[in-house]
Amino acid sequence: MAEDRNSPQLSLRERNRRYAAIRERLREQGAACAVVAGSNLFYLSNGVKGELFGILPADDKPLAVIVNRRHLIDISPRVLLDSQDWVTDLKPGFDASAVVEKLKELRLDNGAIGLAGRIDYRFYNRLKTTLSGAKIVDVSDIFTDVRTIKSEEENALIDRANRVFDAAIKRVHEVARPGMPGKQVVQEGIRAMWEAGGDLESTLSFNFGPVPAQNPILADLCMTRKIEKGDIGTLTAHAHYCGYAGHSDQEISFGEPKPMHREMFQAVIVIREAVLKQVKDGATQRDLIDVYQKACKQTGFMPSPHSQIHQYGIDVPEFPGPAYRIADTRPEAGGLGGAGNFVLKSGMIYSISPTVVGKAGKDTLLGGTSLIVTESGCRDHGERKVEMLVAS
Repeated sequence: MAEDRNSPQLSLRERNRRYAAIRERLREQGAACAVVAGSNLFYLSNGVKGELFGILPADDKPLAVIVNRRHLIDISPRVLLDSQDWVTDLKPGFDASAVVEKLKELRLDNGAIGLAGRIDYRFYNRLKTTLSGAKIVDVSDIFTDVRTIKSEEENALIDRANRVFDAAIKRVHEVARPGMPGKQVVQEGIRAMWEAGGDLESTLSFNFGPVPAQNPILADLCMTRKIEKGDIGTLTAHAHYCGYAGHSDQEISFGEPKPMHREMFQAVIVIREAVLKQVKDGATQRDLIDVYQKACKQTGFMPSPHSQIHQYGIDVPEFPGPAYRIADTRPEAGGLGGAGNFVLKSGMIYSISPTVVGKAGKDTLLGGTSLIVTESGCRDHGERKVEMLVAS
């Protein structure tokens, strides 16, 4: 899948939609502005090279972005301004002092200043001690609320990111064979993602061995191992397209899978289908996890705390904001993860790749795709089938 002129992009209309939603909430909370970093800054800027901090006034003044001063050495800021159309106010800087200067310039230094996203104590303390007339407030919940529901433009980027991952799966299935080190397989998968138009930041997690598992520590150890016949490999997507993630999981067997692993993966499919029947506007995360746990028991296998039923978007995972959270009706059952219980709404993005644990408690298999919640159910991203691939 090569990138073409019809590749999805975010419009100025999408930018204005985000700004309007966040500004409305800032005014409701009495905040004069939001100072942001990390993915909350990306959400407002659409990704300006070298960006460190952003200031979004609650009125109609444009977003101001502090760019690492190293990025503007020997070039005019106009080069960066002309390279994108979301941000019109750039200022070089390195730390909180540039933010303080900009707040004073915008005459926001005596109001309530909201903070959201990757702001450390030194930054906070600098604002607190320098801007004695300001009140520092936490507005992180505003961003988690607004970012929970994805627009059609965002969904198009996430769909493309998942197709980027699909390209990696296809390449790995074609080239990965016993005797290849894990590092080479990962390199092939990442190269395929780049060729499919994925961001250079795209990464790929690859676990393999005679006992299948999905674990970041094991994936790191697998980089220097060589695949052996009879191994089961688990590939997890960290594909990116225009800053948005594509995230799901794929199993690949090197040689004919053991009957137990065939049986386990068939259980994965059955369990996933049971969970998908519950996915719709108005359902809850507890509904999904209860069905997952019950379906696992019905297949004779065990569930995992790492159920792999969660949301994502720019970040993996992303948790819904407080406007969607509700009390857990069965806290003793566990399994909800860091997000707790919440109500599903149309426009939420999910990775649903149920994890099945073998009867001996060692082998774990999972598989699935990404989807968007709709009013009547859900819609898949990409075209990849949920199946165990075999490489001989």
